[in-house]
Amino acid sequence: MKHLELDGRVLLNKLDTLDAPDREPEDGDVVAAVLDVETTGLNHQKDEIIQIAIRPFFVSPLTGEVSGMKKTIVELQQPSISLPKIITEITGFVDEDLEGKTIPWKRISSILARCQFIIAHNASFDRKWVELALRNNGVSVPEDAIWGCSMSQVDWTGVVRCSKALEVLCAWHGFYYNSHNAEADVDATLHLLRKNHYMKELLANAVAPDYHVFAAGSLREENVILKQGRYRWNPDLVCWWKSTNNKESAERECQWLVDNLSKVEPQYFEIEPKHRFSE
Repeated sequence: MKHLELDGRVLLNKLDTLDAPDREPEDGDVVAAVLDVETTGLNHQKDEIIQIAIRPFFVSPLTGEVSGMKKTIVELQQPSISLPKIITEITGFVDEDLEGKTIPWKRISSILARCQFIIAHNASFDRKWVELALRNNGVSVPEDAIWGCSMSQVDWTGVVRCSKALEVLCAWHGFYYNSHNAEADVDATLHLLRKNHYMKELLANAVAPDYHVFAAGSLREENVILKQGRYRWNPDLVCWWKSTNNKESAERECQWLVDNLSKVEPQYFEIEPKHRFSE
């Protein structure tokens, strides 16, 4: 963190409010939003959302320039159980904070339906929670928005290699915030992405398709090789697979499978951006 030091002191500023955008919305800008949820646990099938925050804004999909930020929408939900102690320690919420609160999921759906991009820090986590909650509450799930992930769709390796946690990335960019509160998290994410063309990089990766490579016909005794190659087991398809972010990488993976496995018949399929991070 040498770039944050002055006379041996590390300089971190607290993020209280976001600076106004440098320009007003222009032709070609689209509606986007940063989203975050806080939950009673990590299992989206049995645990519950207790807070959701959405910060809409306008952005140029070509340059990543942000304009016309809107006020953050924050909603709370009383869960069916008392908050686990660990969740209170992480979020600061106690049962009394959530008593009588209900998230208006129909309104949430309406807000998200107007967005071309929905950004979250670990979108594979947030998207599953939000879409399941919408379905469980009989509300339509927006189908056309592209989800972007500020954790995985920005190359942070040139900044810090030890962690992609939002708190760590923010600290390495000179600021801190009240983490693990959804309202503060969305502002921190947006503030971070407005630096150093990160938003442009994220949106470019978000609109590019993924390619899923499948090791069809691989033998059980070759599982250790697939694990070493960072392939994952899909129990529904009964097959090992791996995600890549471009066609050339998918073709290289197919060749790697042929070179390292005996009877494999590799296949790859293009995944539309709007389906990324969903179940």
